[in-house]
Amino acid sequence: MSMFMDFESITKSMGELPASPIVATKLLELLRKPDLKIKELANAVSLDPVISARLLRIANSAFYQLVKQVNTVDRAIIVVGEDVLKNLALEYSLRSTSKTFGVMERKMWEHSIGCAVACRMLAGRLTDLDKDMAYLAGLQHHIGKVVMVNRDKKLYKEVLQAVESGKGQLRDVERGLFAYSHEVVGAALLDYWNYPKMIVEATLHHHAFDKLRSEKPEVFKLCAVLNLASDFCHRFGIGFSEETDVDLTLSRGALALEANPMIVEELTEIFYPAFIKERNLFLS
Repeated sequence: MSMFMDFESITKSMGELPASPIVATKLLELLRKPDLKIKELANAVSLDPVISARLLRIANSAFYQLVKQVNTVDRAIIVVGEDVLKNLALEYSLRSTSKTFGVMERKMWEHSIGCAVACRMLAGRLTDLDKDMAYLAGLQHHIGKVVMVNRDKKLYKEVLQAVESGKGQLRDVERGLFAYSHEVVGAALLDYWNYPKMIVEATLHHHAFDKLRSEKPEVFKLCAVLNLASDFCHRFGIGFSEETDVDLTLSRGALALEANPMIVEELTEIFYPAFIKERNLFLS
């Protein structure tokens, strides 16, 4: 049963939904096991030729500077490590949902990667939230936009053009042309995929989360992290926004978290290089 009464009607109205990334989800489940064996992990990776090929390409990239070529999945896992494999599975789960991958999808993907990287940093330094859960929330919180693009790419371009020309706020224009805004569609899809309820709720409320402070403090905290992570992306022009000189220590998310300004400034210095490294690692 869906967490919210209207989720089923929302998913039905959005036409053909992207399939849940089964192999990527299986990998994430395996990576949580304390007694995980490399062979078990390799067998799961081998079920998806795309993930296998990209893993081998990463292991043989100049980044690792190996003398001998890596030609087996289990060896590739040893070379790159479980953290890189986990990030590859997460990133693949996002990329695989898009029917096409043009300039617009590339910008959406980069924004999601940037938010995920920032969420992991912010959760680890400013909260007691699980960093991997925060990373996943950052990666998927705009999945509703992907569903809208898949349904009608031309119409979603009209949404972006209307917002850029000052005809309305993003979510208002989305509701006008698609009936629902991206956070509602995204939460409905993640609920349909049986994602953790905390991520579903954070996706639903990441734009309007003040009321959750006392009702659901953990979801409120994750929403604040998502908000600040998005501002990190705006600060460096990642995604659709131009680079801005916004003071991240005074952003809505930072104030909600009562974040130490010195920590925010420190993370500002290391965020963009971390994003570039992760983006380039998984760029195909």
